[in-house]
Amino acid sequence: MKLTNRTPKYVPGEVLLRLKNSGNTLSDDILSEYGSNIVERFELSEASLNSNESHDIVRVKLPQGVDVNDALAQMKQDERIAFAEPNYLYRLPEFQATEPTALPNDLTSKLWGLHNEGQTGGKPGADINAPEAWQITQGDNSPNGPLIAVIDTGIDYTHPDLAANMWTNPGEIPGDGIDNDGNGVVDDVHGYNAFAQTGDPMDGHSHGTHCAGTIGAVGDNGIGVVGVSPKAKLMAVKIFSDEGESTSASILRGLLYANKMGADITSNSWGGGPYNEAVKEAFAASEALHVVAAGNDKVDNDAIDYYPANYDVDNMLVVAATDHRDERAAFSQWGASKVDVAAPGKDIYSTVPNGKYASYSGTSMATPHVSGVAALVASQYPDATAQQIKDRIIYGSDKVHDLTDISVSDGRVNAAASLENDTIAPGSPKQVQIEDLNYRGAALSWLTPGDDGDQGAPVSTVEIRMSEKPITEENFREAKPFLTGSENALNERHGYAIQETPSLKERQVYFSVQAVDNAGNRSPLVSTEQVTLPKAELLFNEDFTSSRTSFDIDGDFRSFKDPIKGQVFTSAPPRGSRAKSTSTLTSPRINLSKHENPFLQFEMSADLAIANTAELEVTTDGRRWSQLERIENSDGWKTHGLDLSAYEGKTVQLRFSVNSRIGRAKNGISLSSLQVFGQADKE
Repeated sequence: MKLTNRTPKYVPGEVLLRLKNSGNTLSDDILSEYGSNIVERFELSEASLNSNESHDIVRVKLPQGVDVNDALAQMKQDERIAFAEPNYLYRLPEFQATEPTALPNDLTSKLWGLHNEGQTGGKPGADINAPEAWQITQGDNSPNGPLIAVIDTGIDYTHPDLAANMWTNPGEIPGDGIDNDGNGVVDDVHGYNAFAQTGDPMDGHSHGTHCAGTIGAVGDNGIGVVGVSPKAKLMAVKIFSDEGESTSASILRGLLYANKMGADITSNSWGGGPYNEAVKEAFAASEALHVVAAGNDKVDNDAIDYYPANYDVDNMLVVAATDHRDERAAFSQWGASKVDVAAPGKDIYSTVPNGKYASYSGTSMATPHVSGVAALVASQYPDATAQQIKDRIIYGSDKVHDLTDISVSDGRVNAAASLENDTIAPGSPKQVQIEDLNYRGAALSWLTPGDDGDQGAPVSTVEIRMSEKPITEENFREAKPFLTGSENALNERHGYAIQETPSLKERQVYFSVQAVDNAGNRSPLVSTEQVTLPKAELLFNEDFTSSRTSFDIDGDFRSFKDPIKGQVFTSAPPRGSRAKSTSTLTSPRINLSKHENPFLQFEMSADLAIANTAELEVTTDGRRWSQLERIENSDGWKTHGLDLSAYEGKTVQLRFSVNSRIGRAKNGISLSSLQVFGQADKE
C-alpha cells in the first residue's frame, strides 16, 4: 500500500470539486442543495477531460459551521459529482542554504554542476556537460523561443543576472492598472502572483529566484553566475507566499496561467501533501513539459507516494539530486520507476533576491538544471513535443553505476548528448530469447544493435517493456519499462534479468524489446509471444504492525510508530535510555524443504550511531549463525531482497542483530513487512 508522508491540512470551509454531466458549466442548483456558493472557477481545456464532465473545477465556500470532512463525505456519495476534495494547504519543502557570498565570474568554479573538474573535491566529469552543450545552443530568448514558467515563490525580476532573460508580456502595458490582454490579471508584465492574485510575482522568499538563476541566469555579462540556458526566457509564476505557504487553489491558478500564456516548460521545485485530483488535472491539461522535484525526504517514491512527482502524467519529468561525486545526494528521494533522471542538487550556487548569490541544496536545485536542459533542447528543436524533449533528456543521460535503480534512466543528465542532431533510428535487437522464467521474473537476451541502423557504435540503451496484454506501438508506453545500458560490442549477446515483486498469482505476460539512442530515436519494436510467470507461495509473513510479533525479542527491540511507515519494530531504545550492548530479533523456524528459489524480502531503515554495527544472520540448527547481510545506514526506508537458494530444502531461522559499542543508539534499525517466498517443487 502506498503511503503519504505528510498530515494534510486545508483551508477551513472550502472545497474544490467538479460536476458530472453538466456540459461546460457547473450547476448552481446542485451546489445550492449543499448551501454552498462558487467563489472561484478554474477552466481546463476540453481536450484533457472526459466529454461527459464539466470542464470547470470550482472552489466552493461551505455554509458557516459546516465541517469540510462532513461535506466531503456527503458529496462523494453524490453521483452528480465527479470529485470533491479540500483546498489543501502547502508549505515549501525544506532546503539547505548558506549565507550569500561575494560575486564570482560568470562560469565560476562553484558551478560544479555545469562543469566539474574536481574543483570542489568531487569527481571530474560529474556534471551536465554545459560548455559542450553551449557549442550547439545557449537557448533562445527571442519572442519565438521556448517560454519557461518557474512555478515557485516568484522571481526577483530586477536581479542584474536575470532581468535581461525575463519574459515580458507583449499584450500588457506596464503600470496602467488595466488588464490590457484580457487574461484576468492586471499588469502581469513578467508573470503572475497566483497566491495574492496580482500581476506582481516579485520574490520575497529567495527559493524561486535561486531556481530561476540555475535555469537561465544571463551568460557572458561579466557578473554573477551563468544558467544552464544562458539565453532563456523566464516567466515568474508565484504560487507560494513569501513565508513559503500555498493552497491547492493557488497552485491551480499558477498552472492554468502558465498554460494560458503559452509556457512550453514548467519548472516545479515544490511538493508534498496528499493526492490532489484538481492539481493533477491541471498538469495533464497542459501540453508543456512539467519538470518536477522528486522530494527531499530520502525515501523511495516507488514505495511511498509523493506529489506532484507521483502523478501519472505523461508529460511530467521527475528529478532526483546528485552530489559532486556523481552519487545520489543523501537527502534525495529516488524511484526506479517513479523518478526519471538525476541532476546536480547539492551545494548549488545561484541567484537570490537583491542582486545577491547563495548556495542551496535540494531536489529543488536539481530540477532547474533539468528545466534548463529542456530549454536548450526546445530551442534547438522548436518542433519537438514534450514527450520528445523528455525522451532526449532520459536517454541522453550518462549511466552512472552509483545511480543504478534510483531513476528510470539510471543516470545523470547530459545536456550535450541530449542535443545531438541525430535522426537515424538504431537497429532492432535481434535473436531475442527469454530464459529462466520464475515467480520473480525472467531473463532476456539479444544481439546488441548499432546506434544508426545496424551501423556505428553499439546503441546506448535497450528498453524492455512488460505487460499482461500484447505490446504494440500504440500501447507501448502503457507497459512497464526496464532500461539497460548496452555495454557489449556490436552484435554481441547482451542479457538483462527482470526482477519483479513476487506475486501470489500466476501471470501471463508479454515482453517487448526496443533500442533507443541518446536523441530518443527508437528502433522497430520486437515483441515476444505470451509466457507464464509461475505464482509465488508465501512461506512466512510478519508485517510488524502489532505490538506482538512471532519473532523472539532480546534487548532494545520494541514496537514503535514510525511517522512514515506506521507501526514497525525498532532497535532504538526509548528516548534518554542507554542502549543494550546487543539487541536481537529472531524469527521462528521457516521450512524451505518443499519449495524452490526461496527469496526473502523486507523493508528496513537503518540509522546506526558511530561504532555501532548490525547484521542479518541465518542458521539451520539454531546454534551456528552465518551472516546474510551486513546492514549499512540507508538514508530512509528501503526494500531489501535476498536470495535464499543456498538454503533450499532446509529449515532456517533469521536473526537481526544490533551491537551498540558506545552504550547509546540514536535510531538503530527499524523493520517492516518481512516475507519469505518460494516456488513449489516441479515434482
